Amino acid sequence: MSQRKYLSFVLLALSGLGINATYAATLQALTDEQLSETTGQALMSLAYLAPNDSANLMSKYSSGSNIGFYKLGLEAEMDLNANIKNLQLGCGGTNGAGACDVDIKNLSLSGLPANYNASSGSSPDFGAEGRASTSAKLTNPFMEFAIKNPQSASQREVVGLRFSAEKIVGLLTAGIENGLVPSTSDGIQSLSGFMRIAATTGEASTKATVFGNQPNHQIQGLLNALGNNRVFTSDPTSSDTQGITVPSLKAGFTIPEFQVNGSRLNNAHVEGVSTKIDSIALDQGPLNQLKVTFDPILLIATQAKIKLANGSAVKNLNMDITFDQSLSMFHNIPLTGTGGYLSLQQQALLWPGNYIDSNDTSGKAITQMTNSDVAKKGWWMSFAEPVQLGYLKATQQVDISNVLPQVASLMTAELLKEENRVYAPAGAAIGTLFGITMTTPNPIVVDLNQATLVNPATLTLANLQLANQNLTANCYGSLKFC
Repeated sequence: MSQRKYLSFVLLALSGLGINATYAATLQALTDEQLSETTGQALMSLAYLAPNDSANLMSKYSSGSNIGFYKLGLEAEMDLNANIKNLQLGCGGTNGAGACDVDIKNLSLSGLPANYNASSGSSPDFGAEGRASTSAKLTNPFMEFAIKNPQSASQREVVGLRFSAEKIVGLLTAGIENGLVPSTSDGIQSLSGFMRIAATTGEASTKATVFGNQPNHQIQGLLNALGNNRVFTSDPTSSDTQGITVPSLKAGFTIPEFQVNGSRLNNAHVEGVSTKIDSIALDQGPLNQLKVTFDPILLIATQAKIKLANGSAVKNLNMDITFDQSLSMFHNIPLTGTGGYLSLQQQALLWPGNYIDSNDTSGKAITQMTNSDVAKKGWWMSFAEPVQLGYLKATQQVDISNVLPQVASLMTAELLKEENRVYAPAGAAIGTLFGITMTTPNPIVVDLNQATLVNPATLTLANLQLANQNLTANCYGSLKFC
């Protein structure tokens, strides 16, 4: 190297360290005492986690893996506002044509909104300045290498690489439209990764429907007419059966914490969503008539048309809901000071600090862990702490017609109890002989609380549009994506 080139290289190196020639000339020697009183922080840091270190999760859950981790970090805070039109990673190859480990359309990262978790289930509110004027804050970003056999120069091998930060505060969004149905061209199309969704609450309204006019809506109960104890059975197929109008209802629900955990996922499956419908009125609307038949006794009538008296209702229906939601309909992922990472690995890895579920700690190997953040082969996107989706409010009415056959069975079990026997006045009973519609003398109120606490009615819902998943463009002006 020539003297001129060597001098240029030295000056460039000094300038990269933030030291120019003037400052270099004024450097002062410090005594040991002065040095002990001086504090500072390096711009870059390098850390190493040895294979046998107690903090190395691979040594704990993957015997004989012999993997160490080298971490190169930037000791700084970084502000970032970014839009990525099409993030596709790990496409094709062993995944097959057109299949990607990660495929997200219209991905944006910005600062957090001023108001997000409103109890009304509203969408993120960035105020007058708009989302584009905000930035996410990344504290101590770093990159990390997973090295197999790090002690051997001839056998060491890079088996993983990840990008992360110690803390991330911001809003990550996927998509530009919160549609009524899943999208094949917007939002999360495929996700390989790990994400815990925090427990939350929400509400939905049901569609008005009709009960009693389908074959599987048949109910039975005890009756006393003209002094005789009898069993009545509804006839849903009769032309005299109008059915009973079930009005639209509003119901709150509770969603337990759940996980999105796996490779190339496009759907979230949530079990154990619970709700309780306090009252289903059976005396409202234009329809309120059932055709019923009786077991025959002498010449007494064997059939009748009945209406339910005012105040008739089904009370305290506990329900267990299974919720299947396309990932393309989840748009807003708030990050409130927790970390996350994007990694690439050629084998399953437990990166330092990964979440280990309590169910996976009892002597399980990495291949047996089903509820922990095990980064699978290929690209992997993970979030350290549960994501708070906020109050979930369904914008569409929910169809509960599939629950009505279960309600019919539950009602029958209650109406066949002696304490719930229906007593018909003599005049009304005689009137049924002449085709007159009988109104029950008292409201029929069926309380299902005890029956459904242990065995709740079940319902499966899919792909509900959620009000707080509406998107705010990360652009100035009227552009939806820029």
